[in-house]
Amino acid sequence: MQTFILRRLIIGIVILFVLSVTVFLLMRIVPGDPAIRRCGLDCTKPKIAQIHKDLGLDKPYFPVELRRGPPFVSFSSDSQYGTYMSSILTGDLGTSTFNQKPVGPQVIDRMPVTIEIMVLTLIFTIIVGIPFGALSAVFRNSPIDYVVRSTSVLGLAVPSFWVATLVLVIPSDLWGYAPIIGRKVSLINDPIGNFKQVAPAAAVLALGSAAGVMRLTRSSLLEVMRQDYMRTARAKGLTQSAVVIRHGLKNSMIPVVTVLGLQVSGLLGGAIIVEQIFTLPGLGLFTLQALLAKDYDVVQTMTLYAGATVVLLNLLVDVSYAWLDPRIRYS
Repeated sequence: MQTFILRRLIIGIVILFVLSVTVFLLMRIVPGDPAIRRCGLDCTKPKIAQIHKDLGLDKPYFPVELRRGPPFVSFSSDSQYGTYMSSILTGDLGTSTFNQKPVGPQVIDRMPVTIEIMVLTLIFTIIVGIPFGALSAVFRNSPIDYVVRSTSVLGLAVPSFWVATLVLVIPSDLWGYAPIIGRKVSLINDPIGNFKQVAPAAAVLALGSAAGVMRLTRSSLLEVMRQDYMRTARAKGLTQSAVVIRHGLKNSMIPVVTVLGLQVSGLLGGAIIVEQIFTLPGLGLFTLQALLAKDYDVVQTMTLYAGATVVLLNLLVDVSYAWLDPRIRYS
């Protein structure tokens, strides 16, 4: 197990390095200059050059640079990527080129909102997706099964941005109610108000997630229920509920846990569309605003953060397989 975890961590570091280089290059290849946006209306070339110098954008991209003519390779002790990586390794996430504020405190300030959305979405997904998927498998080809399967297809087919718009418009028109938008409600000071603000967004995100988990739980549990040990458990006189809960459900959770891990890693990066519609100050909206402003440090930091989240959660999911199925061994 320890060798497996160490190997996966090394692979994860390589993946994050490749990801950091890729995002670093893409942000500089895409048209647009953050110095021009920062310069304002009365912008001149000397001012742009000074801003480039202040932001370190006048430095070469990498410590090693290829040239067309001799010398074909040049080395630099000071580069944009070298400065970026040294800052990351020392815990300094840089400064936003858009509002000139440190990136780290802004990420910490917005992370609780994203974590709340992720936790509530995961709770809604689990309490809806797994039980109804299990019911659909147990009562196969019954009215319950048809209703669950139809609902899951509908949940997968309906786009989240459309449902989010309906969640805002319909209650407002019919009952004069709308979730709190435009400001952040503290979980500690006003937990009920905080729940009212975050729950609609989490429910919208959970709609598609729960639908996928329903279908996956149903198919996985149906496969497990055909196994010999399930027939043996029934032959010993166990009730159907005991067979399903004690033996079937746990052994059918491996693909479900895999999907849940991918969904959680995506949500921790921020639900951009839903956060934009509900104006929730989370990491998704933060990243979107940084992309539109071409804020180098914010986009690079958020991409690296999302990549690290995916790597660590995938490792956690893989390790959980041994608990779900004792027959699995890691080498």
